[in-house]
Amino acid sequence: MSVYDLESYSEDVQRCMRCGFCKSLCPTYEFVGWESGSPRGRMLLIKGLIDKELEVNEYVADKIYKCVLCGYCLWRCPPGVRTTDAIKACRKFLVDSGFYPRELDDLEEKIEKSHNLYGLPNDSRLKWLDLANLSNDVSVNRKAEVVYFPGCVTSLSSRGRRIAYSSSRILNKMGLNWTLIGEEEWCCGNPLLLSGKLDRLKDIIEHNVEAIRGLEAKVLVTSCAGCYRMFAQEYPKFVGDLGFKVYHISQLIEERLDLKSFMVKDGGRVTYHDPCELGRQAGIYDSPRRILKDIFGSLFVELPKNKALAKCCGGNRVTRIINPEVSRSLALRKLDEARSIGARKIVTACPACVVNLSEGGGEVEVVDLTEVVAEVMGLT
Repeated sequence: MSVYDLESYSEDVQRCMRCGFCKSLCPTYEFVGWESGSPRGRMLLIKGLIDKELEVNEYVADKIYKCVLCGYCLWRCPPGVRTTDAIKACRKFLVDSGFYPRELDDLEEKIEKSHNLYGLPNDSRLKWLDLANLSNDVSVNRKAEVVYFPGCVTSLSSRGRRIAYSSSRILNKMGLNWTLIGEEEWCCGNPLLLSGKLDRLKDIIEHNVEAIRGLEAKVLVTSCAGCYRMFAQEYPKFVGDLGFKVYHISQLIEERLDLKSFMVKDGGRVTYHDPCELGRQAGIYDSPRRILKDIFGSLFVELPKNKALAKCCGGNRVTRIINPEVSRSLALRKLDEARSIGARKIVTACPACVVNLSEGGGEVEVVDLTEVVAEVMGLT
């Protein structure tokens, strides 16, 4: 049976108790208000497809693709239904059946032809080195103990490149023997997985793993929440043991840098937004918070909804493409939440969240964790 085969989730949808706990903070249910817009409703639709009691059609596809895959329902589900994985499997089934948003064809074509989600020449991934005058300070495609995998948004978007600058300078400060894989870095595949377009996914995974193994790296580090979750959770499903450890950069910063001597004593309140794929879906809550508490002390304040209860900002690429109004509404809601506690700055640990929240506008500044660390250490 292939990875994300819909029928393999039959026991999951049967296990759903129909309790409705998952509905209380589901972002799309809040907007739609219909049962079919809730995790429980989607599990019923999937059960109907598996049991052949429901014909696949545009209505079903619309409801399945409205999910933002934030994973809140995973945390709320008493019997532990694998809701988000079931949604991914259902999207694969819908793509195979020809019922899916056609806007996703363009995304697939860009990743297939250019190996990145923007459709840019893949050697553009290294442009940020020149822009930041780092070409002489960073090795590319050389054998090293650590590989830094920036990801598409970090290396190719104008806003994301600032995260690449700060991350590279932090890695240099740590004294690590590290490298980039440059144009041999392909999109991690997360947008394809979230789209249900899995035909090329294993090829992408195998390419990236072999490129990293070829440099004899023992550690892969990324500053992208989506890339982290893909390498840590999804890649082993397709290729087994990777042969190297996977870290989010916040984990390395916590382990290797003492930031207490750089404490900021004024400048207003600062809060932290948990990226869905780093927090709820990967369990990394503490490292970013310990770093921020070391830097900001009592100026650091939590959002009303945080950690497992954190509200999604709507930043994943698929949501931005097929449900842009939902994506923007979720970003604005998150900014309002920050304003409600008097925060002047939102720190997060995912380039997709930084981009989406930054586009929301307003007086609340949005920055990545690496940018904060690099600034207080004088590395910018």
